Amino acid sequence: MNTTSTFMEKEIQESPRALRRFLKRQWAALSRAAEAIRAYQPRFAALAARGTSDNAGTYARYLIEKNWGIPVSPAAPSVTTLYGGKVDYRGGLVLGISQSGEGPDVCRIVRDARRQGALTLGLTNNAKSRLAREAEMTLDLQAGPEKSVAATKTYTAELLALYALVECVARGRKARRSLSAIPKLVEEGCRLSRSVWEQACRFPRLSACVVVGRGFHYGLAQEAALKLKECAQVMAHAYSTADFHHGPKALAGKDFPVILLAPPGPTLKGSLELLDELAGRQALTMAFSPVPQVLKKAVIPVKTPGGREETDPMAMAPLLQTLALAVATAKGLNPDNPPYLKKVTQTR
Repeated sequence: MNTTSTFMEKEIQESPRALRRFLKRQWAALSRAAEAIRAYQPRFAALAARGTSDNAGTYARYLIEKNWGIPVSPAAPSVTTLYGGKVDYRGGLVLGISQSGEGPDVCRIVRDARRQGALTLGLTNNAKSRLAREAEMTLDLQAGPEKSVAATKTYTAELLALYALVECVARGRKARRSLSAIPKLVEEGCRLSRSVWEQACRFPRLSACVVVGRGFHYGLAQEAALKLKECAQVMAHAYSTADFHHGPKALAGKDFPVILLAPPGPTLKGSLELLDELAGRQALTMAFSPVPQVLKKAVIPVKTPGGREETDPMAMAPLLQTLALAVATAKGLNPDNPPYLKKVTQTR
């Protein structure tokens, strides 16, 4: 097993502690937010986010639509900030998700929605940020300082905060016990991530690949592709397993790398069928899964923690973050400080 002295690796391994801090210190804030949402009874939810936080928002969309039964839409900040459009958010819940809490466009959406009377909630790792001031309610991720440009523990903390919010609205105080088990799952993911170093040696010159996942794992597929781009300079593209069949799978010929996220649950049948098809084309499949049948079919199997499908993205996140770190290291790149990038990106 290889290791590095990078901030990125240290911060991946800090994720379980960050999640425990969030659950300990933010339970009261979670309860208040859940009570406010139940009282408000939003007819829809809108998500304002960019980058990694936007990928966390994709996860939230599946959670909210499945568990609350209301439609969810990602906000399009440019409609307001560039085109001067006015969007009516009345009657809705507007979630602003930003690790720094300083993105001008995300804060603008939340500010406008609050002025209209919408219910607004900010998720941020900076309790003194502009987002925390603009939103009516705030959840502090409690992840601590993150020095690497690549967001790792803050992303996993966003997933937990969003899942905890959805669970608290649906189940109230009964959710607390099940939530307390999640950091241990993520801890197991961190332990299993050590095996990724050995598997990543297959990719010393990786330049392009696709990452495929569906449902609750689609946002994680997006985030894994983003990490491979920013840390390892890999032209990675994410697809829903369903959308992959609508044309993109034509890419997957002999030795083409396909990274598949294959949890147990309703998406498993499609994952197994895709693996069979890709095996016939001799594609280079790397499967992240706790399911033995999946691992047997993949060229490069990576065992992940088990658990419920809805919580599995949190447990799987450290392994995919480690994949980006390991590929970057194999290429001689510095994942803490990728070229042309900075920690806080301000878009308008």
